[in-house]
Amino acid sequence: MKLINMIFIVDDDPIHQQIAKIMIERQGISSNIRVFSDAQDVLDHIRQYADKEDELPDLILLDLNMPIMDGWEFLDEYSVFHEQLPKPIRIFVLTSSIDEKDKERVRHYPVVNGYLTKPLSKEIIAHLA
Repeated sequence: MKLINMIFIVDDDPIHQQIAKIMIERQGISSNIRVFSDAQDVLDHIRQYADKEDELPDLILLDLNMPIMDGWEFLDEYSVFHEQLPKPIRIFVLTSSIDEKDKERVRHYPVVNGYLTKPLSKEIIAHLA
């Protein structure tokens, strides 16, 4: 299994944040996990460190339904500038939504690598690495 240098978990629910972090740590695919409750903070971080490859995540697990800035708004803004970043960032939507409309809508974002449903499992995490 390949190690992932840095993972960002973006979810406004502290319980889901903790579950995802523990599951990732237990699988040993990354020891550098940062948790964000607001997608705007992640955008700000990526913009601030856009020229510092080692400060950018390799993988983002993105919840869709959050207050302030939701996952959709994040994807809209990120899609505008992601090609200017020094490395590709893999983004997986991680949501409790099983709505087919959400899955269909996610397919319209080329920056998204996959659609995962909560909670994370060992099998799902194995596919991330």
